[in-house]
Amino acid sequence: MPIDLRRPNPEDVPELGRICYEAFRDIAESHGFPTDFESPEFAAGIAGLLLSQERVYATAAYDGDRPRGSSFVSMWGDVGAIGPVSVDVRAQGEGIGKQLMQDVIAHARGQGHEGMRLVQDAFNMRSLALYASLGFDTKEPLALMALATGSLDPAFRPATTGDVDGMDELCKSVYGVSRKGEIALFLQLGFPAFVLDSGRIRGYLFGGIMGHGVAETEDGMLALLAGVGASAPGTQNLVPIRNGSLYRRALAANHRNVKVMNLMALGAYEEPQGVYAPSVMF
Repeated sequence: MPIDLRRPNPEDVPELGRICYEAFRDIAESHGFPTDFESPEFAAGIAGLLLSQERVYATAAYDGDRPRGSSFVSMWGDVGAIGPVSVDVRAQGEGIGKQLMQDVIAHARGQGHEGMRLVQDAFNMRSLALYASLGFDTKEPLALMALATGSLDPAFRPATTGDVDGMDELCKSVYGVSRKGEIALFLQLGFPAFVLDSGRIRGYLFGGIMGHGVAETEDGMLALLAGVGASAPGTQNLVPIRNGSLYRRALAANHRNVKVMNLMALGAYEEPQGVYAPSVMF
């Protein structure tokens, strides 16, 4: 039966969560790494959250009425952020992943997003080859790090909705693009978010693999990583490996490597100018 691509039905979210959980678990465990999704229910929660957002395009592959995979592209700011992408382990190798990716790319371009980005596990040769074949270039190796508990900088505090403009101005100065919609949404949803405030915002960081951050200095980013580790034990965040000084100082602060991931980009890309910690989207 041919595969049909269409917007997922809300009642299919639990099944899409199971597919996502099992797909990520299968590839991670086959290489000796922990999975990004702690349970099918957690993966379903992410899928349901993305499906509910107006600026997120969701597509799913159906074999008749049976879901076989899904993909999402978030268009909260200047860049289309793709992920998660997953295909049922029993249907992999049949071209479904490529169809899902082509669909989200076409939709994002139709919405004016010529630049798209994603982050993939460096050990996943299949997804690396797929994304490269679709035109994505690897831009940055990233270390997913389990954050250690550190001392709190006096300027470290929880972010509020009143910080959105200051956070985005700093974001644009480093990333070269706005992430204001994403920042505002994540604050609204209660994601762990913190700033360094000394009369103005000198840095911010959303805790967790979906969170990103920027800072004026390496000292500022290290203070944010330590503060998030102390405020939300068990948190993991991404750190660019090519920023050797920041990465070595993060290791010296006892933040622990979990795995290496690749930031990949399609179309317009401006390399960040400054200190940043990307999310699993970019």
